[in-house]
Amino acid sequence: MPTKHPKKLKSKKKALTSTAPSSRLARENKALKLELAEAREQQTATSEILRMIARARTDLQAVMDTIAENAARLCDADDALVHRVEDDALQLVSHFGSIPSVGGPGRSVVFGEGSVPGRAIIDRQTIHVHDLQAAAAEFPGSVTRGIRLGIRTALATPLMRDGVPLGVIHIRRTEVRPFTEKQIKLLETFADQAVIAIENVRLFQELQVRNRDLTEALEQQTATSEILGVIASSPTDLQPVLNAIAENATRLCDAKDVSIGLVEGDVLKVVASYGMMARWWPDEGVPINRGSVTGRTIVDRQPIHVHDLASESDEEFPLGKIYQKRGGHRTNLGIPLLREGVPIGVIAIRRMEVRPFTDKQIALLKTFA
Repeated sequence: MPTKHPKKLKSKKKALTSTAPSSRLARENKALKLELAEAREQQTATSEILRMIARARTDLQAVMDTIAENAARLCDADDALVHRVEDDALQLVSHFGSIPSVGGPGRSVVFGEGSVPGRAIIDRQTIHVHDLQAAAAEFPGSVTRGIRLGIRTALATPLMRDGVPLGVIHIRRTEVRPFTEKQIKLLETFADQAVIAIENVRLFQELQVRNRDLTEALEQQTATSEILGVIASSPTDLQPVLNAIAENATRLCDAKDVSIGLVEGDVLKVVASYGMMARWWPDEGVPINRGSVTGRTIVDRQPIHVHDLASESDEEFPLGKIYQKRGGHRTNLGIPLLREGVPIGVIAIRRMEVRPFTDKQIALLKTFA
């Protein structure tokens, strides 16, 4: 019969028991370290995006690319897509990951409840589909897109501003592996940052427009004051006034040149010019008929704006085409000088490239006229 050693067995049991707490502590310590590392990584990514938002007030693309990359990486997704809402369609802004995106950045897809990102936009909330293949009946739009590409798990959260969806972030996996609550919260944080970036760019652009409008208004007011000053100082001398109008019109309308012609019988004679236009204006004057931009301006008694004279037919502007081939100009604008409804002259302005004048520039020229 084997000899028993009760004391030794007892001491071995005690040793096993004493190692159990330390093993559990090691596991907990490892889990805490992992959680801390994830938190630091998420905080680093968030800080990086916020720094980019602060620096890149006009480069929205760089911010969206960074958000897509961090969303895919930190949420352990196979890819991430950022879309902007354009009317009733989603326009792809950025894509990061191994899954191919149909069409690439810039392509638009009409959205509806049948797709995961479409549902997130319409419902204005995060949509999490654990198994897209099993939910194909609920998301029929995903059959020809996501499921065909092998997508199984999908998560989409809308970019919301004041209750209005601006876009959506959509992350995907090719295996059935639902995203965790932490990953969902993180994606929603990225969505908030994307909205901040969009708003930042929008506000900056609005500020630029206001500043540009203010600058233009100030320049126009200064030019008008200058012309009025010339009129006051030269009540009997017309030439300085016309010269000032031609010069200011050229500068403020960003034109190649400007000429002012006055009616003399059945022709227009140039009386003031700034730039190159006086070189082609014939000494005998431009006939007053509809064959040229300036002549048609007088005949029709209204502004004539030709965006590209080179593309017009010889029959439409027979004389104007001759001048155009000689001078090479493309965009032309004529503004009539009317006195009690009777045309007495014209302001002719042109550009060498195809670049139509804006409504503000046309209104300014009418003021000068």
